[in-house]
Amino acid sequence: MMKVGFIGTGKIGKAIILGLLQGKTASQDIYVFDGGHRSAQKVATELNLHLVDDYAAFNDCQAVIVAVGGSVITSIFHELGQKYHGIILSTGGGDLTTINQELPDDSSFVKIVPNTPVQIGEGITAMSFVPGEKKQVIDTVKALFEQMGSVYVVPADLLGIYGTVAGCTPAYVNMMIEALSDAAVQNGVKRAESYQIVEQMLVGTAKLALSSKKLPEELKDEVTTPGGSTIRGVVKLEQEGFRNALIQAVNASAN
Repeated sequence: MMKVGFIGTGKIGKAIILGLLQGKTASQDIYVFDGGHRSAQKVATELNLHLVDDYAAFNDCQAVIVAVGGSVITSIFHELGQKYHGIILSTGGGDLTTINQELPDDSSFVKIVPNTPVQIGEGITAMSFVPGEKKQVIDTVKALFEQMGSVYVVPADLLGIYGTVAGCTPAYVNMMIEALSDAAVQNGVKRAESYQIVEQMLVGTAKLALSSKKLPEELKDEVTTPGGSTIRGVVKLEQEGFRNALIQAVNASAN
């Protein structure tokens, strides 16, 4: 089985770890870099992972996922590239071409943008490879994340917007769930039941859209009878700028 290393065990790092564990990866095949970070020690203990304190220990791994961001990431790539030979994946940045040029010939750098539902096998991961990347590298990275959901291989200049649509919009959806629940409670539904109803409605609606392959407007029309309650709500959403609010939110997150 594939062994995977992690530098960074924050929200997205832990989400990927949980996704691997619910997939085909054993806990002792996941290596976590200690580095004196309490969060890494806590996650490794909680999930029975292999804790290491030297990047050289990652040479047992087919891939190492760098799930950190900020200015520190450049020094991590530099030190890791000196000690580890394999596939380095970054969730937090780094120039695809530049870092690949700086790595040894037997190493590859790949940029990935997974969203948090990878932890339950329902995620979306966008990824970019340097032009001419070896097929074995591409197949390995795709196989790693396909066990956690859908995978999209995209040009580097589109990675950001794919990541925004997959990774930022769940926050918008959760705000919508909360608002719909508030409306249900306002009209007499118990809070716990309102959340269950709204969340199951979203799951069912998404599954129907995926399985039917129908366009969103077709599915909308199936529940908007002439003069009915649904079309009255749709008109109100249009009056309040619902579509434009979502478009502007995505644009704001993308820039």
